[in-house]
This record gives sequence, structure tokens and C-alpha cells, in this order.
Amino acid sequence: MTRMGGWLYAILLVNLILTASPLPQTQTTFKVGAWGDDASSGNLGVQVEIQTHSYETPTNTLDFFWVGDDLSNGAFIQFGYSLEPGTYCLKGAVKEGQLSCLTHSNVIAPGDARWQWQYWPDRLSPDYFFEIGPQGSAGENASVHTYRIAPSFTNSWTFELDGRTVANTTFTVSRSSDPVFIVGEGSASNVSRNLGPVKFQNLSYLNGTEWKRVDSLVALSYCGISVACAANQYGAIAVGNDTLIAGSNVHKADDGTLLWTDRYYQLQITVHPDLQFIVTSPQGSNAYVGNASIVVPDGMFAYVSLSDTTTATPGILGWLGSEDRFLGWTGSVSSQELTTRVLMDSNKTLTATWERDSTIPTVIAALTLATIAVLIILKRHGSKAGTLV
Repeated sequence: MTRMGGWLYAILLVNLILTASPLPQTQTTFKVGAWGDDASSGNLGVQVEIQTHSYETPTNTLDFFWVGDDLSNGAFIQFGYSLEPGTYCLKGAVKEGQLSCLTHSNVIAPGDARWQWQYWPDRLSPDYFFEIGPQGSAGENASVHTYRIAPSFTNSWTFELDGRTVANTTFTVSRSSDPVFIVGEGSASNVSRNLGPVKFQNLSYLNGTEWKRVDSLVALSYCGISVACAANQYGAIAVGNDTLIAGSNVHKADDGTLLWTDRYYQLQITVHPDLQFIVTSPQGSNAYVGNASIVVPDGMFAYVSLSDTTTATPGILGWLGSEDRFLGWTGSVSSQELTTRVLMDSNKTLTATWERDSTIPTVIAALTLATIAVLIILKRHGSKAGTLV
């Protein structure tokens, strides 16, 4: 082997050793960001504007800022930009822990922000597909770009950056099973290092016919599968209409709390004079008796749950044992379930309907009447007997 051949072999060997797939979602990572409103569930595409923030990160760690969907077919899809220095295959798949690289590998330098997508056929499985863009493909530092996951004419997913398709797939389009969400994600190997912070804005979804901006944002905070969530010090905060800052040095909101809404709608609930019920929304869970009027953020669900399906009839009938039995909900929602939900995209009403069971009072009344009749008869017989004597 010549000296030149030896150097080439050494370079090739090092490249093969260091080449890897991008770090997957199943690794232990800290995630912070926001869910869109409940109305975005069932969407056919998502998009958001993300401001590029380039900074150096340790080799073979992942900082990833993306928009994504859990899909109703069990899959998961995401698109955004990553900071992931090291030598990586730029397009391929990982199946049963083995990388299948479909193109060449590339050295990604610290601070080199590149677009990246990942698709997981089964979000509970470690197998996934991926692609990383060319050098600097996320744009200059502080620039803002629109990342869109959209269906194609062939019913497969495409990935668009600033209106230009940068990647196509063969994965069949499926509606989302959950609301759209935006995430700033960092490796959990070193919780003290910076993550961004990064600005997201104008989170939108394809409702089947048109793109619609979300009307509310709810905090998302997740820590993976083996790290205590208390160690996740990253936060997310709304800084304007549909604008979020996620990452380091940002207030940490509790998972599920409301970050922003464009308006509130009123829900008028009528249940039963003496029965307790619970209403749960991004405002929290609260118990009420009889009726309530509450406000709920635009596009969010309010869950209303009765404490029981039967209750005493108001007044003397209830004292005598009459019961009212739950039939169902009417008003803005029709349901026979004990717990129902109302999507608050306008002012709504919800009324519980009841069927009266007066069997016990009827029996008591019949027995009472029979007893009175018997007493009258006995009294009359007693009077006649006294007259004869």
C-alpha cells in the first residue's frame, strides 16, 4: 500500500466510524414549546415560521427546532432546522438500530444550521427515516423562515422551506391525531448548556380546505424516557400574538398551561339544582353545583363531567324518594356520555336532561291511599256494629 493509498484508507475508515444518522426522538432529550389549539387536531398539514439561531453545540449532540404532528395512523412527522455537529449521513433510514444511508455523508460544523425532517412510521418504535439539508440551508443567523409539512398531489408528504419544496417522500398522508405542536429540543446529556432560545411564530395548520392560524397556545414540556422532568430547565413563553420563545433563560411554564389566546368564549352550563359537576379546560379543573358560566380560550375543549347519573328530585318528591336519571346533554353538543367535551370556537351552551323516576313516591302514595281506605272502611264497620248493639 502506498503512502497516498494509506492516507485515503485512513480517511475513509474514520469517515465510516464517525458517520451516523441524526439523533432520533427516542433518545433522551428535553423538549419545550407549545401545542396549538384543540381545533388543529385532525389537520392535513402544518407550518410555522422559525427564526434561525446559529451557535456552537458539542459534537454528536442535537439541538432541533421544529413543527410536527402525531398522525392518526400511528406515525410521527417533524420538520425544522437542527444544530448537530459531527459526520452524518444526509438521507437514510434507521431500522432495528441499523443505519441504511441512501446518499453521501457530510461533516456538519458547529453552528451550521440545516433543515432536517424525520418521519417515524410508528412513533412508539425506534425506526425512522430522515434527511438533512446542505450547509447553511436554514439561512443566516437571525433570519426567519417558513417550514411547512404539506400533502402532495400524489397523497404523500412534502417538506417546503419558504414556499419551495426541499424534500419529497412516499409516506401516505394521514390526518393528525393530536393538535399541531412546536418544539425546541436539546440533548439531555448536559442540562446546563444553552438551548437557543428560538422564536416561533404564526403556527398554522391545513384544516382540509385552507390554512388556518391557531387561536391558542398551550405549554409543552417533556423530558423523554429516563430523565427526571425536574432537570429540564428550559422554558417557553408567549411574547405576542401567536409568537413563542422557547429554550434557555425563558420562564418555565407548567406543561398544559395556557400561554396565549386571541380571545375567550363563554360556556353556559345547566345541570341540576343539587348535583355537582366538574369542568376541565386550560384554565384548570373546577367543581360547580347546579349551573355555571365559564370562559374558555378560543379553539380549546372544555370537558364537563357529572358526579353521578342519578340524583334526588328537588322538593318534597325527592324527600319521598323520587330520583332524576341522566338522559344526556343537549345544546351545543348532543351526547349520552357522562363526560362530554365542547370545542369553544364561539359562545356555547350545554344542558343536562333528566328523566324522573317517581316509582317510590307513587308506591308510597298508593299505600297511603290504601291505608286510608282501609281505615275508613274499618271505621264505618265499627260505627255500624255500635249501632246494632
